[in-house]
Amino acid sequence: MKSYTTYIFDLDGTITDTMTVWLGILRDALLHFNFPPPDDKELAWYSHDWKQLRKIGFPENKFADFAEFIYGLANTRLAQADFHNGAYEMLERLKNEKKQIGIFSSMDRAMFEPAMQQRNLYQLADVAIAGDDLTHRKPHPAGILKTLKDLDTMPESAVYIGDKDTDIQTAKNAGIDSILYFPISHSIVYNLSDLKKHNPTHIISDWEELVF
Repeated sequence: MKSYTTYIFDLDGTITDTMTVWLGILRDALLHFNFPPPDDKELAWYSHDWKQLRKIGFPENKFADFAEFIYGLANTRLAQADFHNGAYEMLERLKNEKKQIGIFSSMDRAMFEPAMQQRNLYQLADVAIAGDDLTHRKPHPAGILKTLKDLDTMPESAVYIGDKDTDIQTAKNAGIDSILYFPISHSIVYNLSDLKKHNPTHIISDWEELVF
């Protein structure tokens, strides 16, 4: 795999293992509103866009309260999510090799900040950008372009690492390479064949593939 001078990472689901956390948040939120949650496989599909729950009868007039409840749970639980196996060690190695590290997430600052602080990620990241720090959201390239500017890095020297199709597309829109992180556990929610259709530059299932 090509070596880069700058590695920009998504946070939620990429560095931190939040898939089961999000499923738990959605399940508990539905129960709070006295709505029976579907099984985990179906619930995982709604984790992409929980507003699609209207298709199985969740009341439209409760979505605002539902969102507030979800964000309240997420602000606490996401910060406590474990790292993916080997993720922190990989970041440390990149830092020791004098690589520039950026973290750019679609998470709002209210969720992003506790996760960054709880996991001591500020000591490793040279730049850290949350979704609502920007005017535009993924797949708009604003977050990557700001990271490149802040780090004074050329696009050909950088790569964006994420776990979703929007991460791959965001990298393309910014004119940089992409790495799809797809551990086995993500097959619960994502279909690898579908993600490959977005043509990531590289695909890894283990962090050792990135730095060893």
